[in-house]
Amino acid sequence: MPEVVKSIYFSQSEILDAIERLHVRDGWDADVTYGNGAFYKGRAEPRLKFDIQPLSDGVVQASSVTVPVESASLCSVMFDPPFLTYVRAGRDHKEGKVQMTARFGGYWTYQELTDHYGGTIKETARILAKSGVLVVKCQDIIHNHRMHCTHAMVIGMAQESGFRLKDLFILAAKHRMPGPQKGQQKHARIYHSYFLVFERLK
Repeated sequence: MPEVVKSIYFSQSEILDAIERLHVRDGWDADVTYGNGAFYKGRAEPRLKFDIQPLSDGVVQASSVTVPVESASLCSVMFDPPFLTYVRAGRDHKEGKVQMTARFGGYWTYQELTDHYGGTIKETARILAKSGVLVVKCQDIIHNHRMHCTHAMVIGMAQESGFRLKDLFILAAKHRMPGPQKGQQKHARIYHSYFLVFERLK
């Protein structure tokens, strides 16, 4: 009897295994923020790979908000955007380098994050066929001393664009790189991120 798929894992690979087993059985059609391809180490690559700054051969240069494919032509899309905001050292990370933002990228303001997420979700609604699957990896954040429930925002954006939330996975981290801490702590340190699985309804 196969192992029961759970909603919480400490391994990203296990979550991807679970998503592929339940929702993307025929493999990924596209990744619109491919990056260095770390998602696919030890597993099948997506058929189409896009990134605004390609890091390897076979990746098409394109923004995730304007993907060069026909409407309703895909069955599955992965969207793994940055989740970090307010890069104090500036966009190029050259001075006062912040290790996490230099490694994974980030947004100068939370509004940039919401604009990118919202634009990409609308675009994936265009390129996915009916019943197509969109997977969004995201993390709630503390920005300008305020809690931002990014995963709830993403769910709302997706519903407005004609998706329904089909499944939800939580990636719990055993360790996180230390974040900046000045004065008394006011929020819990976030040690988890989400993989939200959406289905295109129309």
